[in-house]
Amino acid sequence: MGVFKTITFAQHDGVDIKLDYMLPQSASSASNLPILLWFHGGGLLQGTRTCAWAHLVSAVEKYKLCLVTADYRLAPQTRMPGIMKDIKAAMDYLRSAEFLSETGNAVDQNKIIVSGGSAGGWLALLIGSGVGFEACGLTPPAKPLGVVPIYPITDIEDPFFTTKQHPVSYVKEIIPESAVAAYLDPNAPQSSGCPLTSPRMKCYPYMVQEALEQKLLLDGTKIPPGAFSIAPAIASGKFTLPPTYIIHGSQSEDVFKACKQQNIDVTFEVLDGVDHLFDMDPKYTLDEISINKHKHKNKNKNIKHVYVRPSDNITI
Repeated sequence: MGVFKTITFAQHDGVDIKLDYMLPQSASSASNLPILLWFHGGGLLQGTRTCAWAHLVSAVEKYKLCLVTADYRLAPQTRMPGIMKDIKAAMDYLRSAEFLSETGNAVDQNKIIVSGGSAGGWLALLIGSGVGFEACGLTPPAKPLGVVPIYPITDIEDPFFTTKQHPVSYVKEIIPESAVAAYLDPNAPQSSGCPLTSPRMKCYPYMVQEALEQKLLLDGTKIPPGAFSIAPAIASGKFTLPPTYIIHGSQSEDVFKACKQQNIDVTFEVLDGVDHLFDMDPKYTLDEISINKHKHKNKNKNIKHVYVRPSDNITI
């Protein structure tokens, strides 16, 4: 198996923003490897590029691709416009002569697939569709070849993000403000990632508990939260997606319906009984996620995740 190499691809407001990339051991200038860019989740409040799940890492050798995991600055110290600036910079860097040289000319920069889990999947959808960039004063990056968002956020106006949960179902106790106050101070130093062992990892459940996502991402920007909602943007006909394979729950039904309204060719499947973050488990490989229907045991039998994918495969 190859090893990750780390690069600083951007510096914004004095913060170094880094990515890791891994090539197959057999990579050469004749390889023309597709690039899989992955963004971590955490509500855009927490997390790190270094937590790429096992199925992503194993895909490097299995499918002969270049895996890239990229950081972005975290909210609330960086609001949504800054985060959008960071993910655009990541896409621009992957298309640069510098990155091509860094990989020994081993990659095909016309074959970029963007993926991510949860909030990272939302970032993948924003890149793929171009939604939200204009509201942030940015030009969208050139479209990727395809998008693979895994259980993505698609709309922060959804009741999940606007209704307080005391307590959050999977936490089962109230998180005190004191546990996260240092990390939710908008005037604290900006950060482009945190270890999974950091106390900052309580920010996401606290945000859900207090229904703070819109405030933490957008306070002071004057940008409405709907500017980043995927399904309405697709349904409007002003935005479209490249071939897209979505793994998620009920919000994805809205994206699916919007795609159908715009004659985007998609197939819709429903899977029962898998949790959010299910692909952290090493037993879930890309083969299984793409092809098989799982009967994963879960205490909540009502949980459903849907797969939305183009009828034509994303060819890389």
